[in-house]
Amino acid sequence: MTAADPTPAFVREQDFAVRQHQGTRENQEDSYSLAETTLPGDAPASRLLLVVGDGLGGHAGGSVASYLAVNAFLRSFEGRSGKVPDRLRGALDTANETLGLVSARMPAVAPSMGTTLLALLVGRDRVQWISVGDSPLFLFRDGKLSRLNADHSFAPELESRVREGSLTEEEAERHPGRHRLQSALLGSPIALVDLPANPHALEPGDVLIAASDGILTLAMRAIERILTYGRDSSAGKLADALIFAVRQANHPRQDNTTVALVKIA
Repeated sequence: MTAADPTPAFVREQDFAVRQHQGTRENQEDSYSLAETTLPGDAPASRLLLVVGDGLGGHAGGSVASYLAVNAFLRSFEGRSGKVPDRLRGALDTANETLGLVSARMPAVAPSMGTTLLALLVGRDRVQWISVGDSPLFLFRDGKLSRLNADHSFAPELESRVREGSLTEEEAERHPGRHRLQSALLGSPIALVDLPANPHALEPGDVLIAASDGILTLAMRAIERILTYGRDSSAGKLADALIFAVRQANHPRQDNTTVALVKIA
């Protein structure tokens, strides 16, 4: 883009939108935050910084943990300079340290505060991210949905066993430990972090979905159908359609669901 033809700013509801559904849980333990931002040389508001946290229900104050981590991440990233991966990792460490400090002030009998965290910096031509936990980052391109970030639950291990033949698909799907996390923000050293060194290229027509794991009630094919049928719809309407599909599935133990969707024009 030239100075006379700047990268257009992202427009809320048209280009990006966020929706939430509490599901059958007593509380909404997902938190999110977003900000328009720039890198050196960018046109104003030409990038989005989007952060999603899924508080751990088995820990004290899951909703508080996700809120604190998401907002600490956002403030820390905006206050840093340097290369994007370094800023993402520094902000993640700040969010984790914030949870550790708060947990240290709580009664010793209480479990640590914990949350997953997925953060992405999105421009018209590329996306960079950091994630800890099982919250998925999906890319929809040419009618196909793929997951970009790592899954830090036990599910990938079970899927590996299916490929090896030691488990059937049904056994893996019903395994009681399938959703057990191998990594999360708990205020202690982080076991696993997904932080690619290089950005992922984007193309016009791409759709990004950053979500909490409640969206996994829907099969990949079901998400593909919704995005395919709504390819000319706004980001807001697509996010509405995904949440509606989650509600219609009527899962008896439906988890909190957050859907943050970005359309690349």
